[in-house]
Amino acid sequence: MAMTMKTMLALTTRFHVSVDGVDLGGWARCKGLAVKFNPHKVKEGGNYLYQPVLPGNIDYPEVTLERAMDKASAAMVQAWLRNRAQAWVQSMIGAPGGTARITLFDAHAKEVTSWHLRNVYPSSWKGPDLDATSLGVAMESLTLVHEGFL
Repeated sequence: MAMTMKTMLALTTRFHVSVDGVDLGGWARCKGLAVKFNPHKVKEGGNYLYQPVLPGNIDYPEVTLERAMDKASAAMVQAWLRNRAQAWVQSMIGAPGGTARITLFDAHAKEVTSWHLRNVYPSSWKGPDLDATSLGVAMESLTLVHEGFL
């Protein structure tokens, strides 16, 4: 049974990313979707029954996206990064961050769930290590910093 192009894409790009309506394409890996609540346990003198817990700062790690490069998707990411870099340099206080949507798809290209990241900035982008003697796939990774998705 032959695989369709849509099926092959669904198997290799399971995460779709857009930032403020700018389509950054499909990605094969998404690392760092997590939240840590950092509760504080308070030790009270004379209290031997329990330790009260107070809320701490909520931390969200950076999100790193990875995929094999292709011409169209690489161009979209480069254009978005160029736009962000220009806004960053031209602004005295930093350009406002965007809202990213990361959508997870199943193997049949049906949406499973999505996350909306607030105040998103690019943290880093890494292109492939270029080696003409290697048969490896040219990979790119994009790391986003954000203020949370809850």
